[in-house]
Amino acid sequence: MATLFVVATPIGNLEDLSPRAARVLKESPVVAAESVGRAKKLLAHLGLSGKWLISCREANRRQAAAKVLEALGEGKDVALISDAGTPGLSDPGQAVVEEVAKLGHRISPVAGPSALAAALSVAGIKQAPFVFLGFLPAKSGARKRLLEQAGANGWSLVAYEAPHRMADAAKDLGEVLGGRQVVLCRELTKLHEEILRTTCAELAGRLDPDKLRGEITLVIGPGDAQEADPDEVHRLVLEGLAAGELKPSALAKQVAGATGLGREEVYQIILANRDEAQQDGDEAVIHGDTSEEEPQERQLLVANSLGLHARAAAKITEAVGRFDCEVTLSKGGEEADASSVLSILGLDAPKGSLVTARAEGPQAMDALNALDRLFAGLFGEGR
Repeated sequence: MATLFVVATPIGNLEDLSPRAARVLKESPVVAAESVGRAKKLLAHLGLSGKWLISCREANRRQAAAKVLEALGEGKDVALISDAGTPGLSDPGQAVVEEVAKLGHRISPVAGPSALAAALSVAGIKQAPFVFLGFLPAKSGARKRLLEQAGANGWSLVAYEAPHRMADAAKDLGEVLGGRQVVLCRELTKLHEEILRTTCAELAGRLDPDKLRGEITLVIGPGDAQEADPDEVHRLVLEGLAAGELKPSALAKQVAGATGLGREEVYQIILANRDEAQQDGDEAVIHGDTSEEEPQERQLLVANSLGLHARAAAKITEAVGRFDCEVTLSKGGEEADASSVLSILGLDAPKGSLVTARAEGPQAMDALNALDRLFAGLFGEGR
């Protein structure tokens, strides 16, 4: 039986390529690569040519999986590589491995470099247990929610971040995780390797904009686990409603931060207690129409022939970006940040899929209406 070899390649320094990885790349007639261009450079470094190269990008990961299965079905071994490090960790290789495993083909890891493991090894921070967050969401609201949820249990965290978003992410880290230790690892194993040790609160002030280049891995130290006290949550909610100074979404964020309970759970408690507060005569709690404060949902049918591919996902992010609200898409238990193309592609929504759009914020209904028109218009494609 042919084998899919999941081959770790250097994250920077080519000397880190293991002899076994070099041998597998030499012996495998097919190479599935996140970037064909980078794969050619690596193979040229090894003096190899004549390989069947399969492009395995985020936008075509399902097609790539089909081609890999075709090669395996023909009895050809396939070497799967990412741009750098170990495939399957926050890259399109995960979809290929998933499809190959479903059909029972043999899969073998060729262990080696990993930005995740390399950063943990030099961080000097308690590692177990830790939560791997992958790439942080592109939009601040979604990013803060993820950090709040992941940080609530007090475990160490590891995340990847793109250099052009690092400054904004640092501000959110400071706001959400405050005094927790953080180690920023940039360009690991490369000429301009940098390991910066500070706290989440001080990180933004320590960054040099001129050096925010290359790949970044963040290791965030443990904090105190937050166990929400139901009585305390209830008290803070009622006090906040009585004061009438904050919108429900802002109050939910404040109470969640103070108690450790998830913001969505707090929001539902606020809605449940709103009538109780009003009955107590607190007329200043909430005035007028509050429909825009409550999360709104809409069922959307994917009717275009290509499904939610990269171009459609880009149109979705562009559409929701025009409105003051946070939008998530969900399908089959999976949830995606509507402001992130990669996150949307992770839903794997072909033609015929039913997607739930959920929006929260002042312009939630406007955003949902825009998505309705986008889906109904087939993203400008034919059926």
